[in-house]
Amino acid sequence: MTIASQSIEEFKECLYRMQDARKSVTKEILDTGKITAERVKIVENTLSEMRDGRTSDKHIRDIHSRGTTFGINIQDEIKGLQKDHEFLDSFAQESEQEQSFANTLKLCDLPGILSKFSGNRDKFDAEVANCKAFLVDLIEPHCSGKKPLFITDWDGTMKDYCSQYATNLQPAYSAVVMGDFARCFTRAFAVLTAGPLRHPGILDLTALPIDGPVLFSGSWGREWWLKGRRVVHDDGIPEEGSVAIDQLYEQLDEILHEGEFVQFALVGSGVQKKVDRLTLGVQTVFGQVPEDLSARYIDAVRERIHRVDPNNQYLILENCSPLEIEVCVHSSGAVWNKGDGVAALVESNEDSLRIGKVCVAGDTASDVPMLQRAADENPNEVRALFVNVNEALQKTIGNIVGDPSRVCFISCPDVAHAAFAQIICEHP
Repeated sequence: MTIASQSIEEFKECLYRMQDARKSVTKEILDTGKITAERVKIVENTLSEMRDGRTSDKHIRDIHSRGTTFGINIQDEIKGLQKDHEFLDSFAQESEQEQSFANTLKLCDLPGILSKFSGNRDKFDAEVANCKAFLVDLIEPHCSGKKPLFITDWDGTMKDYCSQYATNLQPAYSAVVMGDFARCFTRAFAVLTAGPLRHPGILDLTALPIDGPVLFSGSWGREWWLKGRRVVHDDGIPEEGSVAIDQLYEQLDEILHEGEFVQFALVGSGVQKKVDRLTLGVQTVFGQVPEDLSARYIDAVRERIHRVDPNNQYLILENCSPLEIEVCVHSSGAVWNKGDGVAALVESNEDSLRIGKVCVAGDTASDVPMLQRAADENPNEVRALFVNVNEALQKTIGNIVGDPSRVCFISCPDVAHAAFAQIICEHP
């Protein structure tokens, strides 16, 4: 029997409800070291729903809204649920008998689960061993007596990329090992992402407690969630520009509710409202959006920009890539980058890059300013953990750090998660 397509609202509600459960499960595991099988059934149920007749063998799920039906690729969502299903089921069973969190984690064999999903177990296991050695060196006591700083990008570094930002949800297994590694082995573990904090943003998409051991930022570090509140660094952004961005965001919300453009809420970046810009997805990585529809959407965005800023005083439209466009506020002074975000964090946290060891993790050239900032402040103790980067970028990173023993390259975020798990098990 054919199952009717799912609405955008139903699809997002299902996954966000599951993500709330992931957050709760992660917090319970981090707080108590235990979880019951009943608490993790929602993962199995959600996985079953995502793999029902509305999803093809190639992970394309039929979605509809306001009379328009389209397909989205949910491979990442399904894989995350599959890994969580195995990990959480095993953790629930083992924690019935085992009192120690580290021993329970060891019995679950998260590295083995992730290796199985990697596609090349020997290569994955070798990378994990190398990454583990790198991290062990990072956490070894420093003469300053301080634990290291760990500053990381998110998408592509600590979380696999997803076809649609709005459901780019962190699995619980990732949150559990990140959270425990952060609280046990670092003085601060900070996520610095280009996306926003909310609506949706990293605080909605993570499975970690937002006031827990990991700090979160958005907008290249212009906005941080610190001690239960949003701290914004709006240097160089004119007030008129901020008002214009707010007005445009409302305008775009209107066109996303028009029949022709509804799917763009789930295309790539969707609509991300950041401190100084809007990032808009116009195409998926699989090229699923017809080119003429994407072009009409961009034209509609231009028209709304003109309504808000008819004299082109405050806003500028930039074509970032074939997948997304950005509407930015004209700013005064130097262009903000992630290195500035790192500086903002250190200042807000009353810390210093010059003390102890500093590890910067990333996966693109946009993350290099974080590494450069740390290297400028602490050249002898900076370290780099980069994911799936090409040879040219590897060379750049190596030159900045200046010591091959303080650089580690891995192929995917799960290598880091597996290494975190091994270290937690061996250093309880």
